[in-house]
Amino acid sequence: MGIGRKDSIAIVGGGLGGAATAALLQQAGHSVTVFEQAQKFEPAGAGIHLTPNVMRILGHMGIGAALVRSGCRPESFTSRNLVSNSVRCALPLGDRAEERYGAPYLTVGRGVLHRELINALRPGSVRYGKRLVGVDDCGEAVRMRFADGSTAEASCVIGADGLGSQVREVMYGAERPSFSGQIAYRAIVPAGTRIPVDRRCITKWWADDSFVIGYPIDSQSDDYYFVAGMAADAWTHPQSWVDGDKDEMLEAFTGSCDEVLGLLNAAESLSKWPLFERPPLQEWGRGRIALLGDACHPMRPHMAQGAAMAIEDGVLLLRCLEAEDEIEEAFRRYAENRRQRTGRIQAVSAENSWLKEPEDPAWVFGHDAMTIDLVPRRRSSSLTVT
Repeated sequence: MGIGRKDSIAIVGGGLGGAATAALLQQAGHSVTVFEQAQKFEPAGAGIHLTPNVMRILGHMGIGAALVRSGCRPESFTSRNLVSNSVRCALPLGDRAEERYGAPYLTVGRGVLHRELINALRPGSVRYGKRLVGVDDCGEAVRMRFADGSTAEASCVIGADGLGSQVREVMYGAERPSFSGQIAYRAIVPAGTRIPVDRRCITKWWADDSFVIGYPIDSQSDDYYFVAGMAADAWTHPQSWVDGDKDEMLEAFTGSCDEVLGLLNAAESLSKWPLFERPPLQEWGRGRIALLGDACHPMRPHMAQGAAMAIEDGVLLLRCLEAEDEIEEAFRRYAENRRQRTGRIQAVSAENSWLKEPEDPAWVFGHDAMTIDLVPRRRSSSLTVT
């Protein structure tokens, strides 16, 4: 059972979810090509949390040890009051997390993770400069058209091209994501800069409509990364981010505890980002075309599970392709297996309540996408997740 190894799989989007899915499929013997609109490999972003549920997968892929060497294993996730700095709750991590879940909780540079995933692919697997403008399911194959005038065909297509997914747009029409009402300032505080926080831990300071979270990202340099989020009426810039103004940020966090103000003051340069969102799709594709990650279930970053959910998607896509004889049925079953988990995590992420109070994170960290039972088949005409 399972689709033939001669079937070609195209993945649109070479970000974290697309690269991880391609590597998983290739390691299982499938023929995979990634089509990426960027002209070259361009890792983006600063820090990322790799929780045990995704580290288990990355370890299976053979890149876990390299990530552990580059990143940090925080000792705890500590929630504090933004004004008083008093502890709300603390979740032990470090050895405790690895003992309980069988994989570490890691923080690392996002670019480090992206590079390891790209390097896990077979040479020549990624075709750069390929911005999708059209995709047509022709029955036995899917044809893709790109902005440079080229075309390509594959047995199936997986859209892993993020919040602004072109695969989703050409299938369902253009729909701009909505501004969530939140913006975030982001900065890396270089090693050697004195800051009044424990660099060994993840710390999140909470207020009613704002927060600051900081954590280490590089075991070699001891760099420390923070995100300061706050409410905003609108995002009026055409860019996806702009340079941040420190005075503006500090004014917004007036009244915060000395530890937070000391951390924010230590930033040498800032970027300012809007948080956009869109509701989850009721369809995750149709026929021989499927979507994964932010292309079908984008989520705010407050649970640090966006990349993890995309990589878990890749595992379930592989498992369903292995379990079914028909690509269309495999894609339908994949959507059925993922909708409940991604929907719950998307909702909790939107609330920004994760680990604010004492709670058991086992339903997130202990999930094993590689071994969890597949739900029974429910045949339908599309990859509907109702």
